[in-house]
Amino acid sequence: MGPKRAEVGSLLYEWNGTKEIQVEVGIRRGFPHFQILGNVTQETKEARDRIRLAIEASSYDFPIETIIINVKPTHIQKKKVCLDLAVAVGILQATDQIQIPDPNILYLGNLGLDGSLVGGKELLPFLWQREREENKILCVPTSLRFFPLPEGEYYFLSHLQGLESIGKQKPEIRNQTFETNESLFWEEVLLNPYQMKVFQGLLYAILGNHHSILLGSPGVGKTMLHRLLEPLLPPQNPSISKLSGSWTTKGDFEVPSNKPAFRSPHHSTTEVGLIGGGLPYQPGEITKAEGGILFLDEALEFKDRILESLRMPMEDSYLEITRMNEVTKIKTDFTLLLSSNPCPCGNYQSQNHCHCSLQKIRLYLQKISGAFIDRITVFQTLFETSEDRNIRLEEIRLKKIVKERFRFRKEKTIPTGEPLSILKQLEMGKDTKHLSLRKKKQIVSLARTIADWNLSPRTKEVHIQEALDYTLGYQWIYSLG
Repeated sequence: MGPKRAEVGSLLYEWNGTKEIQVEVGIRRGFPHFQILGNVTQETKEARDRIRLAIEASSYDFPIETIIINVKPTHIQKKKVCLDLAVAVGILQATDQIQIPDPNILYLGNLGLDGSLVGGKELLPFLWQREREENKILCVPTSLRFFPLPEGEYYFLSHLQGLESIGKQKPEIRNQTFETNESLFWEEVLLNPYQMKVFQGLLYAILGNHHSILLGSPGVGKTMLHRLLEPLLPPQNPSISKLSGSWTTKGDFEVPSNKPAFRSPHHSTTEVGLIGGGLPYQPGEITKAEGGILFLDEALEFKDRILESLRMPMEDSYLEITRMNEVTKIKTDFTLLLSSNPCPCGNYQSQNHCHCSLQKIRLYLQKISGAFIDRITVFQTLFETSEDRNIRLEEIRLKKIVKERFRFRKEKTIPTGEPLSILKQLEMGKDTKHLSLRKKKQIVSLARTIADWNLSPRTKEVHIQEALDYTLGYQWIYSLG
């Protein structure tokens, strides 16, 4: 009698998506032995006794023979898998204890010693970050029935004994829905005129995807002003939303929503944590901020090398990460917003006494290199304070205004030759002719954004002047000598 064979499908989770894998089961007569092959982790190998007890607790017979499990493809390291259910199904099919006629079922989940299927939200990345195939059906733990799931067909299983019904009943069909978050972050905020001017610059930044930096004294509201932007970001269309979900700064997985990302890593974050790295590649904050905002609070407390590593992602749409024999291409479509004190003690140019020497202030600000500044469009300072907070901001009303501006920007048409005309003006200007071509293009782009905010089909002289005020603000650093 030849060896008994069976093959079932399961899923492997990696940073760039979920891949389908095959669990091949071979059983032959011989010394009782249970082995799992195929470049799996020690944790997966330790599941052997658990699977055996689960099968026996479910009133099935566990074969006292040589059992070889091969997880294909064998060349891929399988760090994140949940193979208990797939292995158990393969063993039961190979020994003819169950008959599941449909070969297009993918099994995902681990087993308890009593044969129950376990697994909850930790399985969501496996489901959301896979490419959907029309003919594939997923068999998952019943606990997932109460979570938002991607569109598809599902069998929900609570115990191994329920395997006998699979294939005899129709799978449950789930339609994809996007989570929305319409709850208020803040109802009403009062700002003083200095804060409002800075906030207006930040609104330009998110409208036109312009990178921004804000230097200011402690307690003037730098972080608050940036946090006010998060609920104002308009929802993305489902067609351009991240359909695969995302990871939060706390390491929790969020199912897809039409809400743009707002990432705010701590200044102790490493270069790998920000850009990504490792082998295999693990995504960093710039990947998770795709299509949204990457906010670095206390930016000058980040290490110099980390800030410099952002220069290419800030400008290019893609970034290639090379690690030994692996080349990974990642999207870097985000808006970078930075906030920082102007000196180590934070009180330079504030009403409080500054304890830093001019040399120490220069050294502190040198973290913002010339090449880095050249990629920043909106440069602002906030040193003045005022108790006269008479500018009222209401979230609901401001959301409507921002949404209207985004719609206008999307639907408007730029007059022929306007960008080139503005560029020629800058090349002849006394204060702008020595600027880099990149900086001049930033001024043209920001002026167009300001015109869009004012619902103007043409870029006017007043818009160019306002863009110059924001863009040339970086010269404040060089005024320190």
